[in-house]
Amino acid sequence: MQKTDNLNRSNSLSLLDTSSLSSKVYDRLLTAIVRQELPAGQALDVYKLAEVFGVSRTPLQRAISRLADLGLIEIRPRKGTFIAKFTTQDVHDLFEIRGLIEVHAAKKGIELSSDAELMAMKERVEGLREFFSGDQYIDYFAFLERDREFHSALVALAKNPRLVTMYDQARTLIEVTRASSGKQIGGAALTHRRHNAIVQALMARNTDRATAALENHILESEKAILARLRLPTG
Repeated sequence: MQKTDNLNRSNSLSLLDTSSLSSKVYDRLLTAIVRQELPAGQALDVYKLAEVFGVSRTPLQRAISRLADLGLIEIRPRKGTFIAKFTTQDVHDLFEIRGLIEVHAAKKGIELSSDAELMAMKERVEGLREFFSGDQYIDYFAFLERDREFHSALVALAKNPRLVTMYDQARTLIEVTRASSGKQIGGAALTHRRHNAIVQALMARNTDRATAALENHILESEKAILARLRLPTG
């Protein structure tokens, strides 16, 4: 089993300052989980982590509790604290939530968004180009972050901040499953074409096309993650 104290060399687990400790610990732990520096199933040594971060156990425990509420950490009484593992059903449930929110947001966005807001969506897609070459990602984690920003901006078109909050929680869990499948992942060019299809439909204010483009993109993304994780798709 990989030991927590081996993570001292990790950039995302560097020492923290004394301000807003719980939030800072939460952010660093979340980054470490997404980047697989703390892989699924690993037991966490709270004492060692507190030493790595240079903090007391109180802010660390608060951060762990928040991540447990999100579903990224499992606290098992009398057994320990572990990074959560995701099942096929977990992945399916997350993508179902994602699909429901994004499709609804696209429909509302077509009604409520200005031309300038939709043009900004197109610019976000074009901005993703710097993170891949051909079919390969140059910086996969940087792409994930910009991809998340694109889809969150799409959800924001619905003008419902609470919907964005719900969506961002689901997306965080999805990003962990994506990162779990490995850093060297192809398919960048195909993903870019799908993003373009979504944006073109939004700019044309064509609800049917936007819905179809989103549903296809989300379904194929789910299948790809299950295949890379070697989980059954049916």
